[in-house]
Amino acid sequence: MKKITFLASAVTTALTAIVAFPASACTTILVGNQATTDGSYIIARNEDYQANNAKHFVLHPAEKMQQSDFHSNANNFSYPAAKDALQYTSMSDFDTHNKSMGEVGFNSAGVGMSATETIYNGAKALKADPYVTKTGIGEDAIENVILPRIHSAKEGVELLGKIIETQGAAEGFGVAFVDNDGIWYLESGSGHQWMAEKIPANKYFVSANQGRLTTYLPNNPNYMASPTLVSFAEQHGLYKPEAGKPFNFHAAYSQDTPNDVTYNYPRVWTLQHMYTQGLTTKIESRYNLPCFLETNQKT
Repeated sequence: MKKITFLASAVTTALTAIVAFPASACTTILVGNQATTDGSYIIARNEDYQANNAKHFVLHPAEKMQQSDFHSNANNFSYPAAKDALQYTSMSDFDTHNKSMGEVGFNSAGVGMSATETIYNGAKALKADPYVTKTGIGEDAIENVILPRIHSAKEGVELLGKIIETQGAAEGFGVAFVDNDGIWYLESGSGHQWMAEKIPANKYFVSANQGRLTTYLPNNPNYMASPTLVSFAEQHGLYKPEAGKPFNFHAAYSQDTPNDVTYNYPRVWTLQHMYTQGLTTKIESRYNLPCFLETNQKT
């Protein structure tokens, strides 16, 4: 059985120290099992909040039928109570009464997830398809809605994607799912658009408060997305097809601003240069920072 190393946001603040940024910088690193010395899949994310923010480690028991529907503490998002809810763990803020902002956890089917890396979608994409701020799913709800229901990482992507399509996303986010078959990472694109990709087993991925996924291949089993991802982008002028070039999710849906150059891309650049020596990329050439990289030495 492959090992899964799942580092909760509360214990991965070392990532922030590594890249010499304040604790308000949320950073995610995902590592395939062929890039680690012991064959583990690694998910790690630090939390962009106060260092003294107390956490509750919560064990949610399996339930034939959950006692009540889920209601978000952040907005009016709700979701029906789960039937045959799996046992799962979560890390909740001390002041949320264990009802939302689960952040990270595993369930009894062996599926783990980290929710979420805050990202920012592009202004043009959001003008065409705004966030559903009042009733859409947001960071505080994702883990506690998804984890009691799923039996694989891919199933987690499918469920979260369907919720985005039908109820909308309340904000921009990136969510990682892991099981014995690998790691999937989902990013919102707008209020109802999303994309996910399976992390290559021999590579790692870094995100720092930004959309990082790029290539989307619709007929490839390592990619998933909302059904209208490409057609919506074409219809609203977010994407113009070029012969021989695949659809670029980042170019169509992600934000790229001066703030990304000074605050977000430096963290990606630093970790990439730490784990892959010999890179010649520069922070200011942000569009050329690779999405996935191999390491010089296994972690």
